[in-house]
Amino acid sequence: MSTPVTDRAADLVPVPRARHHWMDLVRGTAILLVVLLHLEILQGIWDGDTPRALVVIAQAATPFRMPMLLFVSGMLLPRSLRKPPGRFLEGKARNLLWPWLVWSLVLGATQLFESSAEPLWWINGMYTWFLMALLSYYVVGLVLKRVPPGWVAIASIVVWTAAPLFGVSPDLYGLRPDKFVYYAVFFFAGAALGRTLLARKVPLAVAVPGIVVAMIWAVLAVRADGEPQIPVLDQVVVVIGILGAIGVAQRLPRVAPVRALEWMGRSSIVMYVVHLPVLEILTRYLPLPDGLPGALILGTVTLAACIGAVHLRPRTPWLYVFPDLRRRRIAAGGGAARGTALHRPDPISP
Repeated sequence: MSTPVTDRAADLVPVPRARHHWMDLVRGTAILLVVLLHLEILQGIWDGDTPRALVVIAQAATPFRMPMLLFVSGMLLPRSLRKPPGRFLEGKARNLLWPWLVWSLVLGATQLFESSAEPLWWINGMYTWFLMALLSYYVVGLVLKRVPPGWVAIASIVVWTAAPLFGVSPDLYGLRPDKFVYYAVFFFAGAALGRTLLARKVPLAVAVPGIVVAMIWAVLAVRADGEPQIPVLDQVVVVIGILGAIGVAQRLPRVAPVRALEWMGRSSIVMYVVHLPVLEILTRYLPLPDGLPGALILGTVTLAACIGAVHLRPRTPWLYVFPDLRRRRIAAGGGAARGTALHRPDPISP
């Protein structure tokens, strides 16, 4: 679970003057990998066998999916923090807390609220944990506004690594929100490196080794059937891999498949929140074949539903952001805000 923002609709980060398409590409790739992961998991639970290739892709991407989203979401944090604190917090509540609540309820309903009695399930037990994590990181960024974000990233590594020394076993997969500490490094590393990455390309001397390191780490993830967890090294390696991926994304020609992923990245909030309830309904309540045929049906219907939701977003903005009543009053009076509803930025994309 990652962003252009003005106070209009998605107040994660301000909209850059010139759009950096590679940011959309990185975000769109991460979103697609999240969809594939949930497809693979739910098909295996409800419909039987999942294609081996899909399992391998999901396992290989495990270390990188959410870190890529968080890294890109954090890149424009410094610019976002230029807003007055009250406006800053209002924007985060409207654009993160509200969709977290709406889509937690939606997903809970598709699951018949099986685990709703567990308080931490609402915070960390569903895919909407990503929105809650972003909200917490933005609040931390505001509180520690005068602290360089690189130091905050390093502090998250130290805290995560030192936790076992104090009798705490960090948990990336359980209901405890420990993983908010683990993933903080990627958000604040993005904030620390954002200005540099927006100004110039990642040098090939960094990008090529970064891709090699990422490929090795992906192989280890497949063999381990999960995320390799080596104190300090795992977070640092993933940051290096992300820099390698950014270096490639900055140089790719914008051919049709690349543009398709960029579109997903520009529509990331809709793609992210819509896909899992659709997959839950399809796998839980419809008799689908297993293996490749079932995976193709699930993928096609889910992506079609997400694309439809993106096109319907101008008519359903309240699903993704709490209505700005003040702006509506201005628009109703013929002010400058009229017509902005169709051009709202995405809360998990810059």
